[in-house]
Amino acid sequence: MAPAGSIAVPSPALAAPLSVPLQLPARRFGDGKPLESLSPASIRAFEKCPEAFRRRYLLNEKVPPNLAMTLGSVVGDTLGHYFAGRIRGRAPAAEDLDDLVLELFAAKISRAVLGPEDDPDLGREQCRGAVADYLVEIAPTVEPISVERRASFRFSADQRWRFVCYFDLECPREVNDLKFGRSEVKEERAYRDLQGTAQTFMRWAERNPARFSFHAATRERPAEGPRWRVVPAPRSHAQLIAFQHRVARVARLIVHLDETEPGEWPLSSDLGWWCAPYADGDGCPYWERCPVGVDSIPPGEGPDSSPAHDAS
Repeated sequence: MAPAGSIAVPSPALAAPLSVPLQLPARRFGDGKPLESLSPASIRAFEKCPEAFRRRYLLNEKVPPNLAMTLGSVVGDTLGHYFAGRIRGRAPAAEDLDDLVLELFAAKISRAVLGPEDDPDLGREQCRGAVADYLVEIAPTVEPISVERRASFRFSADQRWRFVCYFDLECPREVNDLKFGRSEVKEERAYRDLQGTAQTFMRWAERNPARFSFHAATRERPAEGPRWRVVPAPRSHAQLIAFQHRVARVARLIVHLDETEPGEWPLSSDLGWWCAPYADGDGCPYWERCPVGVDSIPPGEGPDSSPAHDAS
């Protein structure tokens, strides 16, 4: 049984040596240097669609943020500023944080791609309400020690790349990730989320294990009860071991594809919700340049609808 006050997670013990490439592929832009890191986002991107990963991370085909991403960024940055102030002993006042929300929103919304049904004014007010509610519902129970701390690991000293993640909010015995979006974060989603596994693993590997929880809220305030919820997302010893194998496997596949299929990587199944025309910030931004997407476009609706067009 764990001593009183201790954290009931396994003591650190990394997996047996794995087959891991020493170097990742080179970028096809800028300085042309090899990729220096993988992250939860890039791992998920590769597993969903290797070709989309190649376009984003090796070819630098960036996609502008949508409204949902913008609102999450505004709330996260504002609360990060708040906790950074608390750590320094000078917590910003609620009024100052509300001003910061407005300032950040004005700067970020100008770079976002909005859909025809997006309401940026409503989104701005949702951000203001979410920050105000967090200060009352969650913040008093939190003891922050760091905000947006970068953590990384390598499988060996010779490895020229790292797996990297950032802790939104770090406490002595717990790490928290902030989620602000359209849908509620339920326990089954929290249990599968790669961000939670990566952050739990990172503290475990640092010999400083901690619990992981989401601080989650929806854009629409519920009719009853608090807006923000603490959603615990515990991880087992087996999950942390499997996580290392997952990272190593993805790294091997990335290197293999770069060496054997430099022109086009395997495509996602069109059964995935993410494999769909890009609209209102959802779907795949590379859809019209991808064989899966091109094959799905009705005649006369594609980027080149000429009858003489040879898709081959």
